[in-house]
Amino acid sequence: MRPFPKLYKVTENPTFLKLTLTIKPLLPAREIAVAWLDTCGFDMFENGAEGMVAYGKKSEIDIPSCDSILLDLKEIAEIKFEFETVQSENWNAAWEADYPAIDVDGLAHMRAPFHPKPSGGLDIIIQPQMSFGTGHHATTWQMLRRLLDETTLGLSVLDMGCGTGVLAIAAHLLGAKEVVAIDVDTWSFENTQSNYSLNDLDSRIIPGEVLLGDADLLATMNERFDLLLANINRNVLLSDMHSYDRALKPQARILMSGFFPNDLLPLQAVATELGWTFHSATEREGWCCALWEKSHR
Repeated sequence: MRPFPKLYKVTENPTFLKLTLTIKPLLPAREIAVAWLDTCGFDMFENGAEGMVAYGKKSEIDIPSCDSILLDLKEIAEIKFEFETVQSENWNAAWEADYPAIDVDGLAHMRAPFHPKPSGGLDIIIQPQMSFGTGHHATTWQMLRRLLDETTLGLSVLDMGCGTGVLAIAAHLLGAKEVVAIDVDTWSFENTQSNYSLNDLDSRIIPGEVLLGDADLLATMNERFDLLLANINRNVLLSDMHSYDRALKPQARILMSGFFPNDLLPLQAVATELGWTFHSATEREGWCCALWEKSHR
């Protein structure tokens, strides 16, 4: 197993840029906006009935590219936009004020520490700390809902782009024998460990289980995992699917989200090249979640 990396502590207090877009007509401009804004530094998106909200670290956003994207969007839809800076220490307070606990068909609940414990179902406690994956986003909701339908007991699970760690935590609570959670973002890396503690899983974090990095970390993990969870975005998925494949056992299950229904076709093309069998796809609030199975070879 790869050695446990140094625990990176965030010493600065980063500022995040919040971009609120009102779009008319909503589709397909909202999907196009997400795809374009993803290229200039925004990496968290929330859909709304009249538009969307995008977040990104201000220091990492290419402002000239963002301005150009907004001009291009005006060519395809009527848009209004507003920028706002958000300090990281205010993120949790805003989240607590704006979002309730999440009920996943009565089978699982994602809640903050201040929410009351549910009477039944899987109980997952999440404090976001600017990490993606609270369950309020349709991709996270779908991933968890479909994970509940998978056999997890005794399996080895890989969570790529773990964000808050919600899916890794769920896999642990559902009886996985091993869960490796990976994220390229330092905030997510630390947040996953914090949320493990909130869910009394400290003893389950062994060296190599929570990693800071990308798909390159999978190079030494050949045919190790029975189940892959990847809730990232279209471009990263397309880039990394070959790396995922090498880390999966024959007949492993692959559950991916973070993309639009129209993106399923190029993802399926790569999956076919890899010999993956497509099982099904679901949609929620304009986002897609799909399931494949690796070949028997």
